[in-house]
Amino acid sequence: MSPPGISRTVLAVYLLTVAGTAIWLSAIFLAPVLASRGSAGAARLIYAAFSPICHQVPGRCFTFHGHPLAVCGRCLGIYAGFAAGLVLYPFVRGFSKLELPSARVFLLLTLPMAVDGAASILGIWASPIKVRFVTGVVWGTVLPFFFVTGLADLLLAKRRRAAARALEKIRVNNVE
Repeated sequence: MSPPGISRTVLAVYLLTVAGTAIWLSAIFLAPVLASRGSAGAARLIYAAFSPICHQVPGRCFTFHGHPLAVCGRCLGIYAGFAAGLVLYPFVRGFSKLELPSARVFLLLTLPMAVDGAASILGIWASPIKVRFVTGVVWGTVLPFFFVTGLADLLLAKRRRAAARALEKIRVNNVE
């Protein structure tokens, strides 16, 4: 049996992560929709919001409504993979335990993107956008298993520390 509060905390983190991921993915597609409908200012704002995390090179971005998405193919793959991992999370991990996947699984799923990215940087090959997308999906799929578990564990640890401080305060007050 798991310690009290784990299931509730993991579920809350999971649901908030699902909501955030849906908003994030929607914004990626909203930018080109707004650009195609003449709302250039609003579209520019969304593109600008994504620019610190993605190079947004047009040739490496899928298009939607005739305009590039707000992120490149690899970033889109990572976010789509993250969403797919969230769908898998309840079936693979459940909400009653805090257990990270093995480092071996993480490294195995990181390898395709790392090799593709390194080969591209070194000029060995320039992979097509679909390959970039697929390697991003593969890596992104494992990330929710670290993110949801890690954030839930952090929140539970914070709650345990607060409870320990409150208990210590009670003990000190009872001694006086």
